[in-house]
Amino acid sequence: MSMIERIRTRRDANRRARAIEHALRSANSPAVRQELLAIAQRHMS
Repeated sequence: MSMIERIRTRRDANRRARAIEHALRSANSPAVRQELLAIAQRHMS
C-alpha cells in the first residue's frame, strides 16, 4: 500500500468516525442510537 493510499484510508476513517459521533450526539432516542451503533460496527469490521 502506498503512502498516499494509507493517508487517504486514514482520512476516510476519521471522516466516518466524526460523522458517526455527530449522528450519535444528535440522535434523540435510544433506538436510533442503537441503530447507529450497529451501522458503525458494520463499517469498522
